Amino acid sequence: MCLIQQNEEVKESTKGNPSLNSVDSPPKSPTAAYAMFMHREELRRRKIHVTRASATKIHLTSELIARTKQNIRQCSFEDLEILARETLFKKNLQRHLYYRRMQIHQWMVNRKKQQAKETK
Repeated sequence: MCLIQQNEEVKESTKGNPSLNSVDSPPKSPTAAYAMFMHREELRRRKIHVTRASATKIHLTSELIARTKQNIRQCSFEDLEILARETLFKKNLQRHLYYRRMQIHQWMVNRKKQQAKETK
């Protein structure tokens, strides 16, 4: 994978310089770590909010796609296939979330109309 190859390259390039040997992997963005934490917390809840869980999945997938695109020249064919799958997954999840929001919105509008009819 791209990140594994990059880790190996970093380790090989830092062999001569002991001050850089503490770097085992490329620095992770705090937003990705926080999103992973939030996603885990959301999954631990008794009542899982599908919208929140989907939003964190979208964010995490976006982070993975961005990291892969940064190293796209070093990626293998398998990595590019994974990138394509991640992109499709993200688009499908966004589409699902959009339609879910539209359903909820339509349900709320219909409910308000029904309540308005009942009060008259």
